[in-house]
Amino acid sequence: MSSILTNAGATSALQILRSLDSQMFGAEREVATGLRIEQASDNAAYWSIATTMRSDNGALSAVQDALGLGAAKVETAYEGIAATTDILAAFMAKVVSAQQDGIDKNKIQEELEQLKQQIVSISNAASFAGQNWLRSDMQGQTSEAGAKTSVVSSFNRSEDGTVSVGTIDVDLSKLALFKNGGGGILQKEPDPDLGHGLGTIGGLLGFSTSGYGDVPGPVFDQPFTITKFDVVTVAFSVGTSNDTFVITKNVVDQALGGQIGYGFDGDIESTADWAKVLLQATFLNKAPPDVLFAAQGGAPNIFFRATLPLAAELITVQPPVHTRTLPPEGIDILDIDVTDPDIDFPTITLVLDEMQQKVISAGAYLGSLRSRIAMQEAFGNSLTDSLDRGIGRLVDANMSEASSRLKALQVQQQLATQSLSIANSDARNILSLFQ
Repeated sequence: MSSILTNAGATSALQILRSLDSQMFGAEREVATGLRIEQASDNAAYWSIATTMRSDNGALSAVQDALGLGAAKVETAYEGIAATTDILAAFMAKVVSAQQDGIDKNKIQEELEQLKQQIVSISNAASFAGQNWLRSDMQGQTSEAGAKTSVVSSFNRSEDGTVSVGTIDVDLSKLALFKNGGGGILQKEPDPDLGHGLGTIGGLLGFSTSGYGDVPGPVFDQPFTITKFDVVTVAFSVGTSNDTFVITKNVVDQALGGQIGYGFDGDIESTADWAKVLLQATFLNKAPPDVLFAAQGGAPNIFFRATLPLAAELITVQPPVHTRTLPPEGIDILDIDVTDPDIDFPTITLVLDEMQQKVISAGAYLGSLRSRIAMQEAFGNSLTDSLDRGIGRLVDANMSEASSRLKALQVQQQLATQSLSIANSDARNILSLFQ
């Protein structure tokens, strides 16, 4: 049926043309952008995953940059250590030569002074991005705090979506040639009285007690430090059984060193710390048959409690005995003078060899760090490539398919246009009937 009011054929052709125009727009956008999923409306789930992965890829790129910076710092320190190793070998040779009869020690000392200055120059110059790992400003402290730095190594996203940044720790105490206050590889040991003074050893000095059940222990009065040169020995008895417990820096490190926020520094800063140290010395470091009592944290202080088989026995704690073995004076490489008539050449030679071995160990440590950073960089590159491929599989367009579809749509559009033209010609045909 033909009508001059309603052109059903034209309406149908127009609907098809509109649909083809919409499909053409999508196909042209896909070809132009190369993306099958460009917006969340295309596929919300895949778009969300791809966007998150792109963000992670950006973070991984920043991690790769950080690894490159860390590698540069390691390389700088390694070159300084390698140069120092060569100079120490030359230094040792000069010291050995100075032990010969008839040698001009003044001339050798002049050469040694130049080698000293070169070592100092190397340690000062081995700086990158404001960090110098060979001249650490740790003020001679043995605390781990301040003696470490880190290199950003990874960006991690867990299954629940939380993110974290991984790091590679660098122990500067193994690398520092010089420290303020001493204790560097080429220096003598620092003053053993660094940290809190011993004071009353947390209230234990001069303390003694006896009693049954929970016997009150020493009242903790102030923080103090057990250095590697200190030994505190306490004799005690439970009934007829006699024993001693010993507190050293190793005991303190066992009790406190593994906790977050504590360094292996020998510092005992609170009643809770002191109770843990006493528990380590009286109970945890004893073989089961030798355990007589344990120290417990009280409220607010500390008490001693006999083990169950001895619970009814009398506990007696004797006053402690504190001894300190002062460290050897040590030798600083900058103080070596072969013209000194009182010089002890065997000791100097021994110390120089120890310094050489420590520097070699520092070089090996840096070498292992360099290898780990290189492996992490290679893994990061592979991971980035993998993420790129994964994103591509989710959202990239198949260009061969997209171009073929676009050409097909163009043909369909042309045909739809012709169909519309034919449908519109019906009205003109009707007019011819009245001529």
